[in-house]
Amino acid sequence: MRRLLCAEAHRFPDLLETTGTGRITEALADRFARLTLSGHLRTPDPAEAAEQFLALLTGPAEARSRFGTRELPDEALRSLARAAAGTFCSAFGPRPAAPPAGRSG
Repeated sequence: MRRLLCAEAHRFPDLLETTGTGRITEALADRFARLTLSGHLRTPDPAEAAEQFLALLTGPAEARSRFGTRELPDEALRSLARAAAGTFCSAFGPRPAAPPAGRSG
């Protein structure tokens, strides 16, 4: 179904809204904005960060499952999720605080 949606998106762009991806992106963007305000993330644009996080999750999963034609084991899915979260946190996680000036160690 996903391949059909992608193949026909140019003719029926409203069909893509039926996948729910927009709602997921909006929910993630909202959460990322809150995490940014609390200092747990650094996201200048939470909506863009949400799109990038979803791409980190879905890109490898689609490639490894051959666009859904092969089932991925649960451990493979967990591994993909850990890798996506790690990459995302490396890019958008808070930076460690710098040591106070004038202190030698």
